[in-house]
Amino acid sequence: MPTNKTIRSKKLSQRILAWGTPLLFAMVILIQTTSFRHSKSPTFDETFYLNCALTTVKNGTLDERICGEGVAPIPILLNYLPPVWFAGGDQRIEVWEGDPSDPPLIDQARLLNSILIGIPTMLLIYLWLFRRRGYTAGLLGAALVTFSPTMTAHFSLATTDACFTLAALIALATLTCYWKNPTKKNLLWLSLTTSIAISTKYSGIFLFPCILIIMTLLALQQLSVFSKKSLWVLLKRVTVSFTLFLLFTIPLTWALHLFSFSGPLKTVPYAETPGYSAWVRVLGRGPVAQKIMEVSNSHLKRPAPFAGILFQFLHNAAGHDAYLMGDVSLSGWWYFFPMNWLLKSTPVELLLTILGFILGLFFIRDVWKMRRRSSGDDPALSSENNSTPVSNEPTNHAPIIWLLAMAVLLFMLLTSRLNLGQRYLLTLYPLLFLFTIDQFWRWFQRKTSVIALLCFVCIGFQLVSIISVQPHYLSYFNSSIGGPSKGHFYLLDSNLDWGQDLPALKKILSELSPEDPDQCLIYYFGTAHPEAYSINAHSLKDTLPADLNRWKYLALSANHLQGLYTNSKDPFAAFRSLKPIKRAGYSLFLFDVTTPAAKQALQQAITILQKMQDDKNADKPNADKPNADKPAGK
Repeated sequence: MPTNKTIRSKKLSQRILAWGTPLLFAMVILIQTTSFRHSKSPTFDETFYLNCALTTVKNGTLDERICGEGVAPIPILLNYLPPVWFAGGDQRIEVWEGDPSDPPLIDQARLLNSILIGIPTMLLIYLWLFRRRGYTAGLLGAALVTFSPTMTAHFSLATTDACFTLAALIALATLTCYWKNPTKKNLLWLSLTTSIAISTKYSGIFLFPCILIIMTLLALQQLSVFSKKSLWVLLKRVTVSFTLFLLFTIPLTWALHLFSFSGPLKTVPYAETPGYSAWVRVLGRGPVAQKIMEVSNSHLKRPAPFAGILFQFLHNAAGHDAYLMGDVSLSGWWYFFPMNWLLKSTPVELLLTILGFILGLFFIRDVWKMRRRSSGDDPALSSENNSTPVSNEPTNHAPIIWLLAMAVLLFMLLTSRLNLGQRYLLTLYPLLFLFTIDQFWRWFQRKTSVIALLCFVCIGFQLVSIISVQPHYLSYFNSSIGGPSKGHFYLLDSNLDWGQDLPALKKILSELSPEDPDQCLIYYFGTAHPEAYSINAHSLKDTLPADLNRWKYLALSANHLQGLYTNSKDPFAAFRSLKPIKRAGYSLFLFDVTTPAAKQALQQAITILQKMQDDKNADKPNADKPNADKPAGK
């Protein structure tokens, strides 16, 4: 019979193991993100966030351009404000243009993101699974997140995507608590966490339909019989609950925006309002409409959350240049994100996708059966395993919410015209891990050999995937298309080329002959400055060279090589048939332009670039005019 000392020693060992595991994974996350930080230049969006943070500190108020460009403020305040505060503010006029002094500040912001966002995300998934299914389930969930190239890439970047994923998971956890215990206190917590998620990224509005559906399910539980009268009572209860939720959420969201505004309510005067404007379509052109529009332009201001959400709505309506398998489109494709998931997910993540789909079908079947047998009781409160009911068996609340959140997010993605990158899928990965692991344990929790096999296979192959691409996590593609070296044929932008590989370019240029680096042209997609990395290449975006014979090399970003963000001119199309002599990471190609074929391709590119510059200069007289309430920028 074990003694008290033995029991205490065993409990101590279990506690050390339970808390030592996430601590170990936290150290791994820091190591992986540090390798990324030290080898990557600032990405396109990070420059915008830094410039807005510098201006915010300089002016002492939240920069209007943050929400004016459809960006929620919390990631900027959380990651950028501390390093910028100590460095002192700066007035950055061109918000999308970087400065050679930016990399150290962005590096500090990235470190904060790893600590404040990356590690807590892993810890939340570990604890959620640990509480529901035990240590091994938590271990597997934490390992999958830690060794996911996609998750690690965004833990390494000081952008909004990982921060939003954490905020959304916390909001969903709070929604689970509210469903179990729908008190006003829990409703207030739900409003607060939802406000935080929206103030992190405006995609957080996906939580609204999720919450409305759960409130409807709660109201249904309280109905004993169905009739016209009971349906009216149901509608009344849902309306009251959701209205109360909104009354909490809206002011809290504005408070998290520091009660700031973002420009006039109407951006252009009445006289400059075109006929296709929403203002004209709704109000018409009469004297009353004119008065309303003039007051809205001169006296009323947009609350910052309203401005940010409106920008995203208009941006989605207008579309954005996107690339998929050789095609460029402004409106995108409905299958863009499913293809993105297939190409950029690891083999383990694809396996869990299939497994999760199958387990999801069984789960929906079982919940439906329980509902039919429950006679009005909450089926989520019933035991999950009907054959062997256990008193401490986890309820179905969380899995239903995970499935619901995935369904709503997937619907929004399939109907979106903004086909920019895998980062929009980021929140789906933790939800997939949570649901699939939870349901696998539900079916096989007593079959330790099956559990052990799943853990061994998933962790082992996930490790192989991240090691194969380290530290180029952002450019990961699975081997079905040949890995990241073939990725530019399928996806671009933040999937592969976000302007992050200037340090790698510096390294390959230093391997050339001493005089050769000064004979290099560059056409670079990004906001970082090559000068910050001692790259002395001549930028084709500044001036076009008259004498092409003095140049030996051309460094070309993958986006521009494949014709993305070139105003449909595709100046470098001829280079796609040439073989680069080197690659910087996976996003920059170095071509030898001394061969006859390369000289001809370069001459064609210069001719088209000159035409693009002429067109741009011709448009300059109209550059200062507002664009009729349409969104601009990325």
